Amino acid sequence: MGIHVLPGNPLVLPAESMQKLVWTDTIMKGGKKIEGLQMWQPESYKDGMMQSAGSEGGYYQDIAAFAIRFKGKTGPAWRNATDSAARSEAVPMTDVLPLKMEGGMVMGVMVNGILQNKLPKGSWCLLRMGHTSTGQTHATDGKGMGLEVDRFSPAAVKKLFDSWYAPLLNRPHGDVVSYLYIDPREWGSQNWGCQFAEEFKVRRGYDLIPYLPVMAGVPLESASRYEQVQNDIRLTIEELVKEKFFQTFTRLAEKQYVEVSCEPIPRTDHPDDMFRAVSRAHIYNENPVQTVACTGNNGARNGTLTLLKPLIDRHLALGINRFIFQHDIVRHPEARGFMDYITMCQHYLQQGRPVVDIAVFHPSGNPEQKNSYRAPCGYKNDLMNKDALLKWNFEYSPKGKLPGNQDYRILVVSQPDSSLSAEIKAKLEELREEGIVIIDKPYQAKNFSQYGIDPDVILPENMDYAHRLVLEATGRKDIYFLINQENKERQITATFRTGTSRIRQIVNLNLPAYGSVFVILSNRDDMQIISPAKLPLP
Repeated sequence: MGIHVLPGNPLVLPAESMQKLVWTDTIMKGGKKIEGLQMWQPESYKDGMMQSAGSEGGYYQDIAAFAIRFKGKTGPAWRNATDSAARSEAVPMTDVLPLKMEGGMVMGVMVNGILQNKLPKGSWCLLRMGHTSTGQTHATDGKGMGLEVDRFSPAAVKKLFDSWYAPLLNRPHGDVVSYLYIDPREWGSQNWGCQFAEEFKVRRGYDLIPYLPVMAGVPLESASRYEQVQNDIRLTIEELVKEKFFQTFTRLAEKQYVEVSCEPIPRTDHPDDMFRAVSRAHIYNENPVQTVACTGNNGARNGTLTLLKPLIDRHLALGINRFIFQHDIVRHPEARGFMDYITMCQHYLQQGRPVVDIAVFHPSGNPEQKNSYRAPCGYKNDLMNKDALLKWNFEYSPKGKLPGNQDYRILVVSQPDSSLSAEIKAKLEELREEGIVIIDKPYQAKNFSQYGIDPDVILPENMDYAHRLVLEATGRKDIYFLINQENKERQITATFRTGTSRIRQIVNLNLPAYGSVFVILSNRDDMQIISPAKLPLP
């Protein structure tokens, strides 16, 4: 049995909670000494609420003040783009401010919110920047509501664990709890926290403080430098959440002999979250790959099984192979047949390892842009992060072996060469020398047969599949799970790539509306076709 744990608790103090960067701006004329200019305090947290800028008495800590020169009658105005896709237009050099230069931006001297500088003539925007609690709360149960713990502070994480989860696990019969389930999608986010500036300097090699206005949208030095600082901030946050929170929480849980289940973070016991979780599970050799099922809006929680089966099948085809159902879903008592179906699918799809031909590397770290790569029909692909790419080695060249020993035969790089770091370029060159097929330019062909890699399975439109390879003492076994995504009965022909042979296995199948089937092939020329029973209509 597992329990849903969320890192919020009344014992978490504002200083121990998730932090965010906040600021206020003041417009003024330079040319004279500033004496006693009281800058408004940014928003702050007090007694369970966020106070607006200018309010006093809440939890708030100053970091630095900046004076930014501008031209015109008003201060700089930054507006959100209406297009959700990432934009590639460079910031004009005329809008970029030099760093630490009198004519562009200077760091202010601030004492208790009072600026002490003398500024040159001109129009200036003064930024007072600091941090406060995000105010984000959560509760493991109705009586445990409190601020969420700072993900960058191992001490705060340990305090939360020792005062809340450890006593629960140490109670009589506490050993019935075998894992702790963390759901990061229900968290808020943070961009500041314990020792963030110090950690940034150690990890990235330069001081973040002079670049803090970048986090307020102010471009400094150059467009490329602005983007580099933004990416370095994101990378530091990612590393701190992984190391300071997840690894700390996992070590504490292991001392209590329980496992940790969470969304896609490397090196936990069970990653969880759709496609990204599937990719990370494959890369880091995690099995099973799980998700909370049927808890969304629009009736998913209590919808009919006929409506939910296509959704379940779709996730199985993506690579999910274990579902978690919440206890308060009303259909459970009458859903034995549906649960038996899911149990059978999980049984087969947790065997062996996945067969995925393509790894896709997104240098930006954002695989959800408009132009994200989609594999051709008959192939599966995983998303690869920088950590996995740099650890790719060649135990069995020319097929690269990742930390989880997942074979990938093609590497797709989804951004132009000009955006890649020197470290990534060197790794890609190493991969090419080892014989890895690397596609970093637009590819128009419908398949990769020209590289000797035929489609894994050929299916009609509106069908999908999952493929698991099981290596046994008697040889290999290929488990294919095929799903019909149309609301009508279909007679189809499926052809399968068997091992490394160019000879394909052809199978004719009859599938009901939204039906599914397992086709199991072995090198002994055996074939099993397992058709789950039809579900009753509502």
